[in-house]
Amino acid sequence: MTRATPRRRGVRPARVAVAATTVLVVGLLAGCSDDGTGTGRSSGTARASQTATTQQNAPDPATAREDALTALLSARAAAVRDHDRAAFAGTLDDPKSGFGLRQLAQYDALAKLPLGSFGYGTPEPAPELGADRVAQLGPQAWVSRVAGHYSLAGYDTASREFESYFTVVRRDAGWRLVDDTDGGTQVQAWDLPSFTVVRSSTTLVMGSGPARRLRPYLALGNLAVKRVDAVWTAPWNSRLVLVVPRTAAQMAEQVGQDKDSVAQVAAVTDGPFDTTGRAGADRVVVNPGAFATLESRGQQVVVTHEATHVAIRATTDRPVPLWLSEGMADYVGYRDVGATRRQVAAALLAKVRAGNGPKSLPTAGDFDPSRTTIAPSYNAAWLAVTRIVDRYGRKALVRYYLTVATKPSGSSSATPDQAAAAAFRTVLGTSQGAFTKEWLGYLRGLAG
Repeated sequence: MTRATPRRRGVRPARVAVAATTVLVVGLLAGCSDDGTGTGRSSGTARASQTATTQQNAPDPATAREDALTALLSARAAAVRDHDRAAFAGTLDDPKSGFGLRQLAQYDALAKLPLGSFGYGTPEPAPELGADRVAQLGPQAWVSRVAGHYSLAGYDTASREFESYFTVVRRDAGWRLVDDTDGGTQVQAWDLPSFTVVRSSTTLVMGSGPARRLRPYLALGNLAVKRVDAVWTAPWNSRLVLVVPRTAAQMAEQVGQDKDSVAQVAAVTDGPFDTTGRAGADRVVVNPGAFATLESRGQQVVVTHEATHVAIRATTDRPVPLWLSEGMADYVGYRDVGATRRQVAAALLAKVRAGNGPKSLPTAGDFDPSRTTIAPSYNAAWLAVTRIVDRYGRKALVRYYLTVATKPSGSSSATPDQAAAAAFRTVLGTSQGAFTKEWLGYLRGLAG
């Protein structure tokens, strides 16, 4: 099924992990709740609560059909929460059609998840059906855009939204769902073929099965959480959710990108931010092809790197420069793998020896895989953060990061770069210029 509309993003960039041909991996480039009462939040503009009426006090036809769809979707959501397959099938026009079978497969996938909440918001108007579709489905058929929301019990601290476009037809028994391909329905993890879930007390892995394919990711996730907890002192829920498609194309679809744009990517962290700027329902989406090229230590680095992003996004509320976020994630990822700095940073050090090394800390453009080979930039970010630890200690690194990533009390218009530069003085007692000069000298020595 073709899905045209890319998924919505939070205000801060997703974080991604990059595959490489070095010893392990190169650096890693950054990737409405419902209590079951049907009071979920819609991502679009809410309709007026008053029902429109005609002069005869009869419901407006458009409002009446939207109210009917609201009731239908409420029944559908209740069926998902209550594990009532028959009730779910009852919302479909023809459960045996192609659409109906896809929807029942979706229901079966959802039934495997530990849902803490699941619901739909208020239906909203969508572009009208074309003449051919009206002729096929009947004059009363119409399309509605609907924002759904869900959370995973024991893993999420907030809900995730997803967008669906449902085509609805009127039958003798009432309105029924007939399709979801007449708009930009967003693909979700539960749309993956052969959907399977494995989980532990800290990690949930969902993706294309069988279970034996997913269990190695569970072990990687469990260890990643432990390694993050050993460094990141700000309290988070120490939970990780991994999504493991079977193909790179499926991975790209999961994160709303095209296949070519994720060619260098081994994994991406994706999720919404709440009104405070924190994330509580992140997903680490794995690119199976790129991930498979890595040796076991490299795979652990990738998952630990992404788990670091998850922990930081859950406990901070302000963006930081990419060199800091990616360098921090790599620092935690590489900390316990037993590889030397020269081995890990081979791509960067080769450029330094050739006289093409960095002249400053990496900028956002240096991490754009559509513009450049990004391995050296990740190496540079990692060695910058590692150098902070060398000179000031791990606890000072965490204090520095939290200072840059936490909104100050009162109003502040400082950019991430300005906040990072200021924290060099207030936390580390140096200047960014002095640190950068020493770091560049360190790179030359390491490359020599």
